[in-house]
Amino acid sequence: MIIYGNKNQKGVGGKASGLYNLREMGLQVPDFLVIPYENFRVCIAENKDEETVKAALLNYELPPKDQIQLNKILKEWNFPQEPVVVRSSVLDEDGKRNAFPGMMDTFLNISTVADLKQAIAKCAASAWSPRVMEYRRQYDLSLQPKPAVIIQRQINPDASGVLFSTFPEYPQEMAIHAVYGFGEGLMNGSAEGDEFYFERSTGNLHRKNILTKEFYLERGEGSGLIKLPLDVKKQHISCLEPQVLEQLFASASTAEKIAGHPLDIEFAVKDKEIFFLQARPITREIPAIVVYDNSNIQESYCGVTTPLTFSFASRAYKTVYRQTMQVLGIPGRKILAHDAILSNLLGLVKGRIYYNINNWYRGLQLLPSFRQNKADMELMMGLEEPVDLVEDVEKSLSEKIKILPGLLLNYSRLWLKFKKLPELVPAFQENFSRYYTAFYKEEFQTLNSSEFLQKKNDLDENLLNSWSIPIINDFNVMMVNGAVMRGLRKAGITRPEEFITRYLCGDPEIESTQPTLAMINLAETAQQYPGLRELIISFPEDLHTTIERDHPEFYKKVTAFIHQYGDRTVGELKLETFTMRVRPQIFYKYLRNFLAGEKIATADLGKVKAEAEKELETLLQKRSFLFKRKLHKDLKKLKLAIRYRENMRLERTRLFGMYRQVYRARGRALVEDGRLETVEDVFYLTEDELIDLNEAANLKQLIAERKEEFSRYRKQEVPSRVIVPSPPKQEDIAIEETGILKGQGCYPGQVSGEVILIKDPGDSLDVNGKIICALRTDPGWAALFPTCKGVLIEKGSSLSHSVILLRELGIPTIINIPNLCSRLASGDRVKMDAASGEIIRGEAMAAAH
Repeated sequence: MIIYGNKNQKGVGGKASGLYNLREMGLQVPDFLVIPYENFRVCIAENKDEETVKAALLNYELPPKDQIQLNKILKEWNFPQEPVVVRSSVLDEDGKRNAFPGMMDTFLNISTVADLKQAIAKCAASAWSPRVMEYRRQYDLSLQPKPAVIIQRQINPDASGVLFSTFPEYPQEMAIHAVYGFGEGLMNGSAEGDEFYFERSTGNLHRKNILTKEFYLERGEGSGLIKLPLDVKKQHISCLEPQVLEQLFASASTAEKIAGHPLDIEFAVKDKEIFFLQARPITREIPAIVVYDNSNIQESYCGVTTPLTFSFASRAYKTVYRQTMQVLGIPGRKILAHDAILSNLLGLVKGRIYYNINNWYRGLQLLPSFRQNKADMELMMGLEEPVDLVEDVEKSLSEKIKILPGLLLNYSRLWLKFKKLPELVPAFQENFSRYYTAFYKEEFQTLNSSEFLQKKNDLDENLLNSWSIPIINDFNVMMVNGAVMRGLRKAGITRPEEFITRYLCGDPEIESTQPTLAMINLAETAQQYPGLRELIISFPEDLHTTIERDHPEFYKKVTAFIHQYGDRTVGELKLETFTMRVRPQIFYKYLRNFLAGEKIATADLGKVKAEAEKELETLLQKRSFLFKRKLHKDLKKLKLAIRYRENMRLERTRLFGMYRQVYRARGRALVEDGRLETVEDVFYLTEDELIDLNEAANLKQLIAERKEEFSRYRKQEVPSRVIVPSPPKQEDIAIEETGILKGQGCYPGQVSGEVILIKDPGDSLDVNGKIICALRTDPGWAALFPTCKGVLIEKGSSLSHSVILLRELGIPTIINIPNLCSRLASGDRVKMDAASGEIIRGEAMAAAH
């Protein structure tokens, strides 16, 4: 029997099914018919071994009735004037698991009845060839192939090729490879074609590779193809025109969506018309796309960090979020099922800590209102572009009804926790303060293995494992901030982020500002002691001990400050950072800025806040009472939530400081044992390595290798977003230097001055009267801000801790300035307008005048 135009017939095989599917999708497929497996069943059943089956198939002839039907169809196709192609369609060929790529034989340019008869037999027999049987054994497939054969009208193409609707190497892309003429050389690897790669999300052709093509395949006089030289004019240009590429992208995108899986599609182009020749599932596993983004977290972990910090931070994030899931009443088995997600909330890329965005989204799926929470989290994280790789699973009505009670219960628990934060936060802080005071009453310089474990486990048990309140408040900030943003936009505020920085400024209860205010007071106190100001400005190496000897009363004030705020410094969450507690000299480095500069003026935050309040009330005049009440209520909630967050972030800084003390004490013990060269070497080990040290391991060699590795990282630039796997980029387009940079203004004001670029805590910190320029900032920069003129930040969020502090201090600030740190250097002069977000560089300033 011959099957022509009947998809539902059994025994047509995988390739024929793919052609029927393409046709059903509305795509143009050359006419074809199928000689199904039923025709070859007798040849296979009557023979017992591979060789005899193959011999029988090679002698196969169509039954007279089928031959008559075939002749009729071929006449309709204008055969032999127009040639045909014979392809295999084995029943398990082109399936989701096994494609049999190039295993069976294909016969092109057939234009005689004798050649067609022979091609049918050879094509069927090729399903029993040694290479096919070995493929089957290798993949543990049936050793009884069931061949079917396709006869198809041949398209004599201008160009042809293959496309992967999802490119397995880089799943963000659709890949199209093509050549002039027939594509057999491209398929079998004997010819290289032009390459085109589209962004699947946008349809943009973002990279291509146009090769030099010296020949093409064309139909010969008899059967088969011949190689001909390509016209020199065509050798260096694309074989596919833009409109053809656009149509291929659109058609393949539709086909993948309908099929429900990525497709490998062969096509031919004749007179700009596209014909689809076959489609099969891509059998290679498509890797998951992982997005790492440091838009927000680099504020806490600036630049390159060390293995110990990353391993500790990963554990801390996992511990805290597991607690939060428990608080929400999520069942233990479900939490356990998410263990891999919780263990990988962070990633380390070239020594920098990133958020694993995929896993953060997956964590949000456990909460109600995924889409809204996702948008709110993206805002809080400062993500420049959303990530849509993890989406909410659309549920049926019955599924929604089934999970509704659990969702309502979880939401109720979360809402109740939000309501109780005014009680929970002070209780959390009181417990922390009690432990913090007791911890520093103990004195220890070294810790052996058992003492180290005891101290670390004690910190874990008493503090880290009880850290759910700060993270619940973070959820509160995220959700309330999202609600406020939506309300402000509805009210007519076009720049809600900037408006919030003005509306919420001047909160005296935010503890983040206290270290700076305390240092200002110490600077004023120091001026009352004869010679002390000059001593601090001269900055001798033994300054701390000199002050202890010559100015004991001031020394007591300094030690009290360090006890209270000594962990707060630039890069404070990096365990390897030298803090004021570790090196008191750093305190005097900050204090010297206050003493050497002019008297610090206090910003008129009341005026700024009043203007913002008036602006809002004007816009709300025509709004309903209920709308106004809700927006004011949400703003009040946001102010309180931010206050809680900032105050508890100081506790987090102190927590990390205690762990730092424990790790350094362990490092000193290992130095005394001769296993480390310096105390700081301990930070090049992971937490697990420190807990379970292999006595036979050569720690010095391991650390030397890691130091060299991380030293290389410090010399490398990394983007704020890293996608794995990441497609190669087309040649970078040079950015025209106009002398003007643009960012997002956070606190209004216009200032001009000299830039000081700070990339590392070890850089010069002489910021007096200068404009600070930084990739990221964190609360540890607080001591630098009061004496500077302004702050420029390449990456940041209007709700980040450092920006909150800058707002409180009334310092003009601009964030999110592309390529800032590569376009400005210390000593450059700029004029910044923090209202418009515009920065004019020195040469442009001169031109403007």
